[in-house]
Amino acid sequence: MKCIICGKQSWKYFFDARDRMYGISGQFIEYKCAGCGFVRLHPKLSPAELKKYYPPARYYSYSVNKKPSIFTSLREYLILHLNQKTLVSRILELFIRVPAMPSAANGKILDIGCGSGDTLSLLKLIGWDVYGLDIDDGAIKEAHKRGLHKVSLGSYKDLKNYPDNNFDVIRLYHVIEHLDDPGSCLTLAYKKLKQGGEIIIGTPNVNSFIARAFRQYWYNLDCPRHLSLFSPKTLGTLASYKGYQTPKIRFCSGAGLVGSIQYVYKDVLSKDIDLVNRSWLVMICYPLEWILDTIGVGDVFELRAIK
Repeated sequence: MKCIICGKQSWKYFFDARDRMYGISGQFIEYKCAGCGFVRLHPKLSPAELKKYYPPARYYSYSVNKKPSIFTSLREYLILHLNQKTLVSRILELFIRVPAMPSAANGKILDIGCGSGDTLSLLKLIGWDVYGLDIDDGAIKEAHKRGLHKVSLGSYKDLKNYPDNNFDVIRLYHVIEHLDDPGSCLTLAYKKLKQGGEIIIGTPNVNSFIARAFRQYWYNLDCPRHLSLFSPKTLGTLASYKGYQTPKIRFCSGAGLVGSIQYVYKDVLSKDIDLVNRSWLVMICYPLEWILDTIGVGDVFELRAIK
């Protein structure tokens, strides 16, 4: 198959991979494009085959977070003060990067892969007209319970149901790596954005220091849910190819180092320890992730571009 970034058909074996988050059976291979470095999963599973790897009762974005971590609480505070900053929020912004937030003060936003609506509920409180799409029925029901009645069941393909030139912002946070056809998603989103509208994409960085160091134990590899793995360069190239202007990159990592260490502990040392949900340990490791973000090799990056 041709690479969706550079069009070449030269793929190199990268490494074997499997589901480490839930331990669901299945063997996979990551292949890397020799031309541009884009990484894809093999074999490519059908939606029906992938469904078992998204257990509704366990998948993190499908439920309401009833016990938020310290970082989650701080990020919620920062979102609520995006438009009316306080001294505390200005200080926190020096150290904590709130990912994939709109540049404008208000408008109409569509969150693709919105889950149960954690982010949309906060944006609604500060004046945004919020819409969402998600493929999980349970997550949609939870969103509706929160009063998010413009959230609908569906995938990026259901963008076709919205009017063209309709949204000020379209957000895909930890979504594009899950899609069977990222290019088609960007094309559809372009049609639905108003002229001058903004697309915001957050996704793991396959060229990050942590990804290179941990390889098949990299927490954000998340095989086989992540079908595609981008670097800032490859995603920026794809966005430009789809017509978006002035793509900008910012790094916004969190917990990737701790999660990767957890997978090494479990597989290599045969110790099944839940490190990711230990907030104190994530806080200890956060300064290193902040430094990696600052020097441009962070574990997660954000791309924003204009129609």
